[in-house]
Amino acid sequence: MTIDVEAVRAAAGSTRDPEIRRSLAEMGLLDDVLVVGSDVTVHFHLTSPLCPSKFATSIGQEIRKRVEAIPGVTSCAVVLRDHFLQAKIQELINARGRQ
Repeated sequence: MTIDVEAVRAAAGSTRDPEIRRSLAEMGLLDDVLVVGSDVTVHFHLTSPLCPSKFATSIGQEIRKRVEAIPGVTSCAVVLRDHFLQAKIQELINARGRQ
């Protein structure tokens, strides 16, 4: 099964920022989408590199959840760009079974 990149963009981009209440797509915060077989990687950034880690983690986890719900997707890694706690937040976003 081939994963539709536009379907991934639509699913990831529909994630809303909890403070601004607009979607990532509306705000231009969805950067890259890479599909290799059934594995997807989504890159995004936030409105501020100082966005509270609670919100940044929540947004990233929601992206992963929405993308993994697409038929044929077996995994989704989410990459946060340009945040001062980038590595820690990415670890929380992509943790399996520890949320």
